[in-house]
Amino acid sequence: MSVREVIQWLGSHPSSLWLFLSLLPALALVLPLFHGKNRGNFAPWQYFYALITYLTCLPGMLACIVVAYSLFFSRDNLLDANALVYFGPPISMTITLMIMAKQVKFEDLPGFDRLSGLLLLMGGTFAIVLLISKMFIGVVFAGSLVQLLAIATAVFLLLKWAAHAVFRGPGEARKPRPSLFS
Repeated sequence: MSVREVIQWLGSHPSSLWLFLSLLPALALVLPLFHGKNRGNFAPWQYFYALITYLTCLPGMLACIVVAYSLFFSRDNLLDANALVYFGPPISMTITLMIMAKQVKFEDLPGFDRLSGLLLLMGGTFAIVLLISKMFIGVVFAGSLVQLLAIATAVFLLLKWAAHAVFRGPGEARKPRPSLFS
């Protein structure tokens, strides 16, 4: 099953997609009623918030990458795209994270530092692949999409290795993220 087929399948089931995308912000709104004010950072509530964060960020970021791919690589007309499939997940992600930011500190959620690192890694990899594509360096070059995907995978693995070397391992304590301006 290709990515295009998954997008078409999601577009053919709008009620299920709408339910999923609206359920996440609704859960973020309702959850404080159960744990009370300023108690979302404690167990077990932090695990519920972490689950909501993962369920909203992964589809949201993947949809952002699909939109950017459609704009910059395949040059698809986004006016013809299914708005719920292409723009629903990032909008749901933004709304859910804005609601959750009022209830819980993201740095206290289990795995959030790794999730934010993954999102930054995906965005950085996409930016590098876009730069390579726009520079017409070519894949010795007049290459195919498969060769470009191989380069993208190599760049992703290189960035992942670099991030692993720089950031903490599984048994180490949390380190503050490096600042861009200091």
